[in-house]
Amino acid sequence: MVIHDEHHLTAVVLAETERDGTLRVKEIIQALVRHLHDFAREVRLADEECDTAFGIVTRLGRLITPSDNEVRLMAGSLSLSTLVALMKHGTDGKPTSANLLGLFWSLGSPRMNNGESIVRSPTEGPPLFFTGRIVNTDGNAVAGAEVDVCHASLAGLYENQDPEQAE
Repeated sequence: MVIHDEHHLTAVVLAETERDGTLRVKEIIQALVRHLHDFAREVRLADEECDTAFGIVTRLGRLITPSDNEVRLMAGSLSLSTLVALMKHGTDGKPTSANLLGLFWSLGSPRMNNGESIVRSPTEGPPLFFTGRIVNTDGNAVAGAEVDVCHASLAGLYENQDPEQAE
């Protein structure tokens, strides 16, 4: 088949997706193709940039283990997971969006007082200090608010990924 131009290519790929699959799978794949092709055209994606992106995706795939899913983590970093949660659950008219606990949140982690360290194993490098305020829409402090905090070690691993770190 002769491809006439970059838009014709998209039409040809979309036509190929008509061969099989459920209606919902076709809808999702066709939307993915349209948006991905439109993205590449919009930014005029170069070969080298495309290779770099493929390298990132390949590396993320190779890093997946039973306790570590870098692809899901990237989806969180890009707020895709939050967007999907918002589309499903909405905000119920509240100003705070749906939030995800994240891959490395641990049920039953010890409750710490303000100012205490979450470090359980000897750790190299400078300490990280977190300061935050939970406020309502008027800017007033929310009584009894809790903040869950976790952080990776210098090795880039959380305790549930790294057998060298204490739980």
